[in-house]
Amino acid sequence: MSTLRLATAFSCFASFANAAIDPCVVGTWQADLDELAQIMASQMQGAATPVGGMVVMQVAPPGSVRIEVQNMTLRVKVPNAPEMDVSVSGYSAGGMQAEGGAWAATATDYNLVGAADVMGTRMEIPFSSSTGMFGNGDGTYTCAGNTLSFATNSTPAKIPPNWQRLD
Repeated sequence: MSTLRLATAFSCFASFANAAIDPCVVGTWQADLDELAQIMASQMQGAATPVGGMVVMQVAPPGSVRIEVQNMTLRVKVPNAPEMDVSVSGYSAGGMQAEGGAWAATATDYNLVGAADVMGTRMEIPFSSSTGMFGNGDGTYTCAGNTLSFATNSTPAKIPPNWQRLD
């Protein structure tokens, strides 16, 4: 990451207490689980299909964001391993700035845990806000009516691109 981009990110995160939030972004949103499965599949270099669960994001002024992952379950197939169901539960909370088509977020409270039965053994894997889904990130967004779309500056993406308004 360049020094200029790092300085910009730190200045954005430091200003979340007075962050600007596009009124269109404020509200409760549900993630597209098919897109989430594709992101996770690319991270695992395999295939993933959603089985159940829900991911909900709440954005409120003056710049808070909370993402609840409610027993999101994906059927996963990775090379050299049997097919398995991976479930993720928990939350990510912190600050968000979204204005003029640009967004940045930082997770100050992060508790996401993945679990799977791997060849008869139950494994739990805690995720990190710096590397895991719904952690720190930035990019661009578009918001129109009941649809909110994100593009991220990280590869792989850490947030699904499309969300539907629930409220």
